[in-house]
Amino acid sequence: MDVYRTEEEQVEVIRAWWRENGRSAVFGVALGLAAIFGWRAWQAYEVAQAEAASALYQEMMDAVHAGKSADAAKSGERLALEQAGSAYAVFARLALAGLAMDAKDLDAAAEHLRLALARNEVPALEPEIRLRLARVLTAQGEFDAALAQIAAPAAAEGYGAAAEELRGDIESLRGNPDAARDAYQKARSRSSPASADELLELKLDSLGARADS
Repeated sequence: MDVYRTEEEQVEVIRAWWRENGRSAVFGVALGLAAIFGWRAWQAYEVAQAEAASALYQEMMDAVHAGKSADAAKSGERLALEQAGSAYAVFARLALAGLAMDAKDLDAAAEHLRLALARNEVPALEPEIRLRLARVLTAQGEFDAALAQIAAPAAAEGYGAAAEELRGDIESLRGNPDAARDAYQKARSRSSPASADELLELKLDSLGARADS
């Protein structure tokens, strides 16, 4: 048996429901469709941005390999600005720092590396960025700042041997041969036998014996 006796009653019930709920129902459907198409549009935008960043980074690398430093720097700056939140921007900053070092512009190199460190979201890249920044700071004579970079857990864990060798370089430049020797010996102990560093051995030999030995 039907709940409603006549077709007219059923129609009237539908009309009443529509008057009370029609707008919210349409809004809910529209909202759902907007979410679906909005998400798809956002995904398409993200893909397009990634492709643009990849192409620009490749353009920069091609210029670097071709020895066209000015063109490489131009592409790198554009990439760093237009894709500031992407990993490509961090890679671009690293490359720009390298170009600045080649041009003996230590201030520019340090600034690019600081920006790379500040905007980096890939933990695996942090040790390399800190180590490079520490080397630039050392070249600038900013020894305390350099030591602070390699003292960070990421640098110490990721590049223990390289960080200790750089620490030895800094202590040697400061005129602290014993501290330098200790750092070099730690660097040697953390290096694998297969990667024996002749330069590191030369640095140790140049320091001679300990003053208190």
